Amino acid sequence: MAKRDNGWRFVIPAVVVLAAVVAFPFGFSLYISFTESTAYSIYNGRFLLLDNYLGLFKDIKFWDSLRVSSLYVALAVGIEMVGGFFLALLVDSLPKFKKLFMVLFILPMMVAPLVYGIIFKLMYNSIYGFIPVFFRDVFGIEITPLNKPFAALFSMVVVDAFQWTSFVFLVFFSALQALPREPLEASLIDGAGYWKSVWYVTLPLLRPVTAVILIFRIMDSFKVFDQIFVITGGGPGAATTTMSLYTYFLMFTRYNFGKAAALTIIILITVTLITRFAFNALYKEVSYQ
Repeated sequence: MAKRDNGWRFVIPAVVVLAAVVAFPFGFSLYISFTESTAYSIYNGRFLLLDNYLGLFKDIKFWDSLRVSSLYVALAVGIEMVGGFFLALLVDSLPKFKKLFMVLFILPMMVAPLVYGIIFKLMYNSIYGFIPVFFRDVFGIEITPLNKPFAALFSMVVVDAFQWTSFVFLVFFSALQALPREPLEASLIDGAGYWKSVWYVTLPLLRPVTAVILIFRIMDSFKVFDQIFVITGGGPGAATTTMSLYTYFLMFTRYNFGKAAALTIIILITVTLITRFAFNALYKEVSYQ
């Protein structure tokens, strides 16, 4: 019993820090989400109960931002999961240079999203950007990535995938290295073929890892802000205005702190429900022992 009590003493500093950087901001955001807080009355705003939440549900821009965020997350996470998994399979099948590829794929994650935003804003420029100039000179096709709604949103997805597919690859590759080889070899000996073995043996074994990767990527994609703010600012129109970006506009252009805080709580609940569903659906351990 004494040892257990002594162990708690080492946890207390971490709990205090966590409470300071997480619990207090969350509690304060929850509080002002029920008030009429603005830039001029943050601490003494009139108590509104659920008016901020009801106002958001009646706001068409909120539903637009929810639609944009959902489409963005579906596209970005889908591309990253599929691309990262196949890259992991490819590198895992190589006889040499596996560690070299691991090092190379760490590099995209070391660059700040804001830097990616600046780089891709230059690359997407319709006059001198590398991507439009490449398509114009090589294929004779005029493209304007940031001028049309879906093209602009998909361009933001490409930026996210360029940075975070490497994360998916690294986790899947590490998981593949740790998998037992006997079930896969047995299925190949039985004549299942490589891709059938991957589908019926490798993927089921990777379900817990897939669930963890999916949760991390959904959470990160839902709160994306930096690169979209730098590249499009939410445009054209509201085509790339995600929920995080709309929260920014509510707080720093309309100075409606109460409604912005309410939106952050809605984002938290939405992400929690989605990740919980994904975890319950995928996190099932499979054993072929």
